[in-house]
Amino acid sequence: MLKKFISKKHLLLYFSFIAVTWLEAIITPSLVSMIVASFEKKALSELWMALIVGIVGNFIILVGLAGKRYYYARLVADFTLTMKEKLFHHFLYGKNGEKEEILSHLENDVKQLETSYLEPAVIIISSLGFTMVSMIYALATNFWLGWIFICFYSIPALCSSIGSKQLDRISDEKTLSNEDYLSQTTNIIGGVRVIQNYGAGDFFFHRFKKVLGKRVEQDIRYERQRTINTILINSIDAFCSVVPIIIGGVMTYYDYLSGASFVAIYLVSHNIGYQFNELSYFINTYKSTEQLRERYSFLLQDTSSQMDDQASVPLFPIVADHVSLRFEDKVLFKKLSLEIKAGEKVALIGPSGCGKSTLLNLLYGQVSLDSGSVTYDGQTLAQEQIARSVSYILQDSYIFDGLSLEDNITLGKALDKLKMEQVLDRVNLAFLKGHLLYGEQLSGGEKQRLEIARSLYHNSDLILADEVKANLDKENVRQISRILLRLPQALVEVIHHYDDEILAQYDQVIDLSHED
Repeated sequence: MLKKFISKKHLLLYFSFIAVTWLEAIITPSLVSMIVASFEKKALSELWMALIVGIVGNFIILVGLAGKRYYYARLVADFTLTMKEKLFHHFLYGKNGEKEEILSHLENDVKQLETSYLEPAVIIISSLGFTMVSMIYALATNFWLGWIFICFYSIPALCSSIGSKQLDRISDEKTLSNEDYLSQTTNIIGGVRVIQNYGAGDFFFHRFKKVLGKRVEQDIRYERQRTINTILINSIDAFCSVVPIIIGGVMTYYDYLSGASFVAIYLVSHNIGYQFNELSYFINTYKSTEQLRERYSFLLQDTSSQMDDQASVPLFPIVADHVSLRFEDKVLFKKLSLEIKAGEKVALIGPSGCGKSTLLNLLYGQVSLDSGSVTYDGQTLAQEQIARSVSYILQDSYIFDGLSLEDNITLGKALDKLKMEQVLDRVNLAFLKGHLLYGEQLSGGEKQRLEIARSLYHNSDLILADEVKANLDKENVRQISRILLRLPQALVEVIHHYDDEILAQYDQVIDLSHED
C-alpha cells in the first residue's frame, strides 16, 4: 500500500537520511571505547581523537535526523493527500457512495492509518537497519559475546505478536464505535430545531452521552490492551537484557576481552535492546491495522471513473411492462405497465406511501424489480447510462455554497455563455448572474428554479421531479409549474395538491391509489 500512496522520491530521500542516523549505532560505542582505552593506556592522543570523532560524527547524525524529520513529514503529506483523494474520488464516482460515513473515513480512518500503519511501517524498516549495524559492530568487537547478545535480544521480537489478535479486534470495534458516534451526533445536530421545539433536550443529550461514552470506552480498551501487550513484551525484554551483560562481565573478569571492548558491546547492546523493543511495539501496532488496510485495499485497484464526457443514450419510449415490486411486507406495484414518450408531461398521484417516489427511483434505475421489465428505447440500461440523460429534482434542491450561479449550474462543465443566458431567462434567474450563492440566502422557489436550470443546461431528456412544489407559496408554485410544463423535455412529476384543472395540463396522469 505504501508505494501506491507516497512519492518514491520522498521515500528514497527519507531512507537515505535514515541510513545516516544509523551511524549512531557505531559512533557512541566507539567513542566511549576509545575513552576507556585511553585511560587504560594513559594515552592523551586517543582522547583528542575521541573528541574529533565525537564532534564530526554527531554533526553528521544531526544532519541525518533533520533530513529524516523533514522527509517523514513529506511522506505523511503524500499519504494523507493521496489517500483522501482516492477515497473521495471513489465516493463521487463509485456506485455505492456512503454519504453518512465518508467524513469519518476521510478524517478518522486516514488518521488512524497514518499513526498505526504508515508510522510503524517506516520505523520498522529504520529499526531493522539500525539493529543490523549494531549487530555487525557487536560481532566485529567480540564474536562470541556479540552472538550471545544477538540471540538474547532476538527473543522479544519473536514474542511481538503477543496480544495482536485482541488488539486487532478492539481496533475494528473502535472504528465502528467512532463511526456510530459521528453519525448519531450529526443526526442530533441536524434535528436541533425539532429537539428544541418539543423540549426533547434531555432525551437526546442522554443519547449523546451514551454514544460518546461508548466511543471513549473503546479508546480506553484499545490503549489498555496495547499497554498489556507492551508490559508483557518489555518484561521478556528486561530479562533478556540482563543475562548477556552478566556473561560479558564474567568474560571481562577472566580476561577473555578488554574492558573497553566490554563497554562498547554493553553500549551497543543497549541499542539492540532498544531497537528490538521498538520493533516489538510497532510490529504489534502495524498488525492491528490489518482489517482497516483490507477495508481500503480496493483503492489499490480502484477502477471507478468519471462519466462526465460519456455520450448520452436514447431513452424514449420508456416502457414499464408488468412491473411487480414488494417492499418489506407491502406490495407497491403489481403488474404495473406504463409508457412515457419524448416530451410528454406525466403526473404521479396517490396517497402517501403508495409508491410514487419509488416509481421515480425505478425509472432512474435505482430499484431492482421482483418481476417485469423497464426498457428505454427498447433497451435495458444500466443506472449509469440512465443518469447521463435524466435529471432528478428533489424537494430540497442543493446549492453549493461559495460557487457562482453559473458554476452551480455548469458543475464544472465548460461555460457556453449564450446557452447560459437562454437557460437563465427561461427560469427567471438572470438577476443572479455572476453572484456567489449561499443556500440560506435563496428562497425555496429560487432553489428549485436553479435545479431546473441545471437540467436544461446539461441537456437532460427526462426530468424526474419529486414534490418539488411542496412547501412553496402559491406564487412560486405557479411559477415552477409554468416553467416545468413549458419545457421541451419529458417530465414525470410527483404532485400532492391538485385539482382537475391542474391535472388537465399533463399529457398523462398515473394514479397509484389502486396499485396493491
